[in-house]
Amino acid sequence: MEISDFVTVDRVIPRLGGTNKRHVLRELAQAAAASASLDPDMVYSALLEREDSTTIGLGRGTAVPHAMIEGLTSTLGIFARLKAPVDFGAVDGLPADIVVMILSPAGEERTLLRALSCVARRLRTPDLTARLRTATDVDALYAILTSDSWAEPAGGMGGGARHQG
Repeated sequence: MEISDFVTVDRVIPRLGGTNKRHVLRELAQAAAASASLDPDMVYSALLEREDSTTIGLGRGTAVPHAMIEGLTSTLGIFARLKAPVDFGAVDGLPADIVVMILSPAGEERTLLRALSCVARRLRTPDLTARLRTATDVDALYAILTSDSWAEPAGGMGGGARHQG
């Protein structure tokens, strides 16, 4: 599973406001509801319920709120870069400014776990999160989040520079 399987470019929010965790979750629930014709209150309630039972702050300034939703037919993700960091209860105590919300169909725990694992692996890369924090537009954020095109190839210049003579 890849992040591009559930986060699309139209589900990237470059500057999401929110003064606390509940406000950010409310905004994300509304964005998801608009994207998938869901009830925003139902999505918000599911996020709060899940958040009460597990930690959603990954650490290093990242968070992954998630829930399973009745009526959802496929996994849906929303990426948001917050205007100001918000405390999501990460073990390292750092507030998050990068958030990826994941919603999976009800009863599909395995799918949700695969999506969570995919996001956690991606966000643990310090260079990637640094680039997400400095990207200037939606397209750049999406490219950084979903591909390795921004990364420098191993060995520097792709196997060595050619002599221009």
